[in-house]
Amino acid sequence: MSNIRIAQVTGGAGGNGIFVDSITSVTVADTRIQVYTFSVSAASELVVGDQDGPKIKHAALGTNVMDNVYINDVGVKCIGKVSLAGASDGGKFYIYYG
Repeated sequence: MSNIRIAQVTGGAGGNGIFVDSITSVTVADTRIQVYTFSVSAASELVVGDQDGPKIKHAALGTNVMDNVYINDVGVKCIGKVSLAGASDGGKFYIYYG
């Protein structure tokens, strides 16, 4: 697991969009998600997807909810660019990938 990196939505301010590496700003594509973490200010259904559609759906049912979710060693395989939809205003979502 030494090659795991962190990514955030473009711009880093939260909300929806395409994931980019938090250090290099390179668009995240063709990878496996190992862990994700999020914080939302309002109830949301967070959807991480790729070119084939939704890969992860997470319902955050309350306000001011945050969590970390660890995925098995294989991870969730994503093909093409990885994106986020459904985040509340100011919601933050990070993926650990590689």
